[in-house]
Amino acid sequence: MNNSDIPVKAQENPLPEELREPTGKQESTIGPGYSSGARPPWAEKARTDYPRKRSRRPWIVLTLVLLLLLLFGGVAFLLSMMGYIGYTGSLSETRHFSVSADPTLILNSDTGSIHVRAVPSGNDVSIQATKHSSPWGNPNTIKVSYTQNREANTITVNVERESSFFNWVGLDFDIAVPNAATLQLKASTGSIDVSGVSGEMTLTSNTGSIAVSDGTVSGNTQLISNTGSINFNGAIAGSGSYRFETNTGSVNVTLPTDSVFHVDASTDTGTISTNVPGVTVQPHQVVGADAHGDVGNSPQATISLRTNTGAINLYQR
Repeated sequence: MNNSDIPVKAQENPLPEELREPTGKQESTIGPGYSSGARPPWAEKARTDYPRKRSRRPWIVLTLVLLLLLLFGGVAFLLSMMGYIGYTGSLSETRHFSVSADPTLILNSDTGSIHVRAVPSGNDVSIQATKHSSPWGNPNTIKVSYTQNREANTITVNVERESSFFNWVGLDFDIAVPNAATLQLKASTGSIDVSGVSGEMTLTSNTGSIAVSDGTVSGNTQLISNTGSINFNGAIAGSGSYRFETNTGSVNVTLPTDSVFHVDASTDTGTISTNVPGVTVQPHQVVGADAHGDVGNSPQATISLRTNTGAINLYQR
């Protein structure tokens, strides 16, 4: 028997099982040269070299706070201008001017109402300016300037305001003039009310109603508002051009029965009502209407009534 035919008994490994080397080949999932339990240096470096992200939460909170302040300020300003937030303080000043017959008053105001009434007799113009301030306002930031030109028989009033978002201050004018006067009044935000004055008038308001009553207008008279109603209850001279117009609001004109004029009226989204003989109303197919007509014999005066959104009412009394 050959030695090769003799079975050889495998040699037992005397080491304990936990100290034995693995008999099978194990492939490293990390890479050559590294054991499965070790972490390569490049992995440690990649983990620690990334910059730490900064939280954006403080900036978001600050932005939201600023937006809320701006929103609150804007809403409070609008409410105060509309009268829903009352003023807490006021400061008034009164000026008197001696004038000759038929003076001209020029007034340019930004925020507040203008009230003008006629004085039956006398040659005096009285102007009272009242400043109203909210808890956040300072009345002294509004400056009113007065200029009188005696040769031209003209008084000019201008308003200057220091710009400040939280400076909520209103300014109202109460004015007394002779019953015959020329008026050029402008309000950016506020109403204009004229009573008992006769003469040529140019009254304009960006946001606010305009009302004229108990007087006779003449020349090239204009009552124009962007947002607000136009109300005229008075007389017109036999010749002249009279324009009553608003972009958003109604136009209401009431004249004596002996008035002589030609009228053109138009509304884009409203109706036209009249009781004046000789005026014909033509409704549009969907919305709006036009009206035209000659009232009286040989009319020399022309009346223009115009609104984009609103009704037109032309009546005789």
